[in-house]
Amino acid sequence: MLKKLIICLSYANLKSREYPAGGSLKSGCRYLLLLLGLIICPVIGAEDRPLGDQSIVKPRGERSAEEKEKTKALAQTCYADSTKFAPAMVAIQPGHFQMGSPQDEKDRQEAEGPQHAVTIPKPFAISRCEITVGQFRQFVQDKHYHQGKEYLTAAETSNPSETGAKGCFGWNAETKQLEQLPERNWKNPGFAQDDNHPVVCVSWDDAQAYVNWLSRRTGAVYRLPSEAEWEYAARAGAKTARFYQDDMQCEYANGLGQEAKSIADPNWVLGECTDAHVYTAPVASFGENQFGLFDMLGNVFEWVEDCWHENYQGAPEDGSVWNEAHGGDCSRRVVRGGSWGNIPRNLRSAFRDRYYSDGANGLRGFRIARAF
Repeated sequence: MLKKLIICLSYANLKSREYPAGGSLKSGCRYLLLLLGLIICPVIGAEDRPLGDQSIVKPRGERSAEEKEKTKALAQTCYADSTKFAPAMVAIQPGHFQMGSPQDEKDRQEAEGPQHAVTIPKPFAISRCEITVGQFRQFVQDKHYHQGKEYLTAAETSNPSETGAKGCFGWNAETKQLEQLPERNWKNPGFAQDDNHPVVCVSWDDAQAYVNWLSRRTGAVYRLPSEAEWEYAARAGAKTARFYQDDMQCEYANGLGQEAKSIADPNWVLGECTDAHVYTAPVASFGENQFGLFDMLGNVFEWVEDCWHENYQGAPEDGSVWNEAHGGDCSRRVVRGGSWGNIPRNLRSAFRDRYYSDGANGLRGFRIARAF
C-alpha cells in the first residue's frame, strides 16, 4: 500500500510537467514513473474497477447521495487546468466482449452487425472525459509547437467534404436544418460554451493534430481509440443497449429530452425526461459509467481512429484499428456515442455513424487514448 501511495504521489507530481520524446536518462526515468503511475493509479483518488464477470454487470440506475458525491469528485479531474496539458486518463483492463448489437435489440441498425466477439489483449488508457474547449485552446495557442503561427482548424479553412464552403455545420433551430456558416468554428459553434465544455466543430484531422501535439509535449504516445476500444470502454462490462437503465437518460447522458422541444424537429421522438442542457453540457455533468468514464453516450459524438465500413463483416477481433481492409472508406471516419442533438434511439453503446475526416460539425468532438 505504501509503495502504491509513493508511486501515486510521484505520478501526481510529474503529471503536469513537460517531457520531450527523447532526452536524458533523467527524463527517461520520469517517463517510466509516469507509466507506472498511470498503470497503478490512473487518476488520483479513482477507484480500481476490474471488469470481472460481465454477466453480473448491471446497467446503472438511480444514484444514491453517496454515489453523487463520488461523481463530483471524479468530475473535478476533468476540468480545465492551465498548468497541465494531458487530460485525466483511466486505465482499462484487457478482456472480452460482444461488439455490435444483437438482432433483437430495440432500434438496432444494420451497420451495428453482425455482433461478434472481440478480445482487447492489452491494457490501454482512455480520457475520463471528452477533450474540452480549454484543452483544445492550449493546443491552438501553444507558440512553442506552432512557432508563433496561428493554427487554423479544418472548420476555419476550406472544407471540401461538403460544399467547399468555409465554417462548421451547425443546427438551425428555426429551420430545423443543418447549415454551414463561415463564422462557425470551435471558438464559436453557434451556442454558448466555456472552457469546461467539450470542444466541437473539430474534424478528425484536427483531432489527429491534437494528439500529435500532445504526444510531443508530454513524451507519451497519445492517439484516438479504436472503434473496438471505444465500445469496450462505453459498455464497461454491461451487455445491455446502454450502460444505464433505459429510463435513466437524463441521469447519465446529454441527449434530446423535453428541454429540446424548442429546437427539435416536431417529428422526433424525444426522451421523456428533462435535463438542464439544450446544447452541450460541461463535461462530467452527468453520471459516470461503471469504468468511471463520463459522457460515453451523449454530449458529443466522438471521433475514433477507424475508417468507415458499412457493417462488421471481416472486422478484426483483437480490438485493433480497422482501416482499408474489406472495403474501408478512409475518407470517412467512424464517430461513436451520439450527442446532445440525438434522440434516445441513437444513444446506445452499439450505435455508430461516420463523417468525412476533414469535416467539422457542432455535434462532434473527441476523446483520446494511449497504450502502455
